[in-house]
Amino acid sequence: MDYDELFYKLALEVAEWEYSPYYLEKGELFDLERFLLDNHGQELKEELEKTYGKPLNEKFWSGSLAYQRLKKTRETVKEMDAEQERKREEFAQSVVENKKAREQLLRELRASERRSRLRIIPGGQSNSSKK
Repeated sequence: MDYDELFYKLALEVAEWEYSPYYLEKGELFDLERFLLDNHGQELKEELEKTYGKPLNEKFWSGSLAYQRLKKTRETVKEMDAEQERKREEFAQSVVENKKAREQLLRELRASERRSRLRIIPGGQSNSSKK
């Protein structure tokens, strides 16, 4: 396999990032070493190790400004997602509380309405029937 084809496959896998079998969640890294070994890139792996050092994954990615930007952006997106989820949960909770308050208000209005319909009619025993 020539390098162009290998780099093309690498680009496709990196684009998949978290869904790629080469994604290393622990360090938010792409397992370049394993990718190269799986795709017959032993020669390129050795060249990269000469240039960047060993272990290749940590050395290669730590020296990549684009990767550092990507990592920072991913952290920012995760924080924004967490904040959005927190806001969504707060909103859902407020909807539930609003519904309960509305139901309580309706119960109170119905009870007040029933009380206002009840009229006390003066009556009882008349003076003539008391004799």
